[in-house]
Amino acid sequence: MKMRAFAIGARYLLGGSALVLFAVILFAAQDSGPNFSPWDQAVAVGPPIRTDDNYEGCPFISKSGLDLYFRMYSQNPDTLKWSWNIFVSHRDSIEDDWEDPINLGTNINSDKSELCSFVTIDGHWIYFVSNRTGAIGGSDLWVSHRQDKRNDQGWEPPINLGPNVNGTSGEAGPCIFEDETTGQITLYFNRSVSGLNKIFSCPMLDKVTTGVAAPVDELNKAGASDWHAFVRRKDGLEVIFCSDRDTPGMSDLFVSTRPTTMDSWSTPVNLGPNVNSDRVEGRPSISWDGTTLYFWTDREPDLLYPGYWQMKIYQATRTKITGKDK
Repeated sequence: MKMRAFAIGARYLLGGSALVLFAVILFAAQDSGPNFSPWDQAVAVGPPIRTDDNYEGCPFISKSGLDLYFRMYSQNPDTLKWSWNIFVSHRDSIEDDWEDPINLGTNINSDKSELCSFVTIDGHWIYFVSNRTGAIGGSDLWVSHRQDKRNDQGWEPPINLGPNVNGTSGEAGPCIFEDETTGQITLYFNRSVSGLNKIFSCPMLDKVTTGVAAPVDELNKAGASDWHAFVRRKDGLEVIFCSDRDTPGMSDLFVSTRPTTMDSWSTPVNLGPNVNSDRVEGRPSISWDGTTLYFWTDREPDLLYPGYWQMKIYQATRTKITGKDK
């Protein structure tokens, strides 16, 4: 993509200028982005997101860091039926506390289960998982639009992403990466294959239309389940995902990196004991600057129901050390 842009531009440049431009582009392509410290010890996100009598999971942090979307078991205000629904909590600044969660309304939340939301950089599109009427498989990926990105109940009726993405075995974990370098938009998600979750990706032709999906081979391990891949959206050089490969617990969070967005992902590495426990870690979400990681875990015993474990949202932080933050 970069080379094509250079070739077009070179028609209007003298030879020396073209070589200078080529050198600049080559340097940009090799810039590996910022380096970070290890993750600090993960801590629970507190009230009002955290409650004593409910389970919270599938966190997603917006580009601004001021909106945290997540799923919670709740009652549909119209039908009074209980199911998993998507909520959002806001805060005025990074230093402020989270406000009371807001239900996204009946266009998003149905009598079925709605999970794993992802909101685009511009705040106008939300991707999520649901097994509502119209799904091709047990659960499908859906997308909804809103005109006003500040209106939490302004979401329009969702659209199924269709057979290029959704099949009969069930899909989950949507993540949209918008590559500033190439202009390409890529959807990452996971699909059940022979009883195991596998990470897939496909190009997005627009916010609703997808290309054909294919497995991301370097992130998937034979005999293991791999799911909920989340690409740090600012530079796209890091992905964190869930896997049950070689773990002391039920599932851990792993990380993989790449030198540029046109390269393959590196061999995944376990995020270690500051993030992972001997229980389940699920659905990661990374802040725009890459310094805060949100995820859910069931590491806490349920005090109200002995023998069960509570699903709660945790966060871990790290510091940017060196490198250009693109």
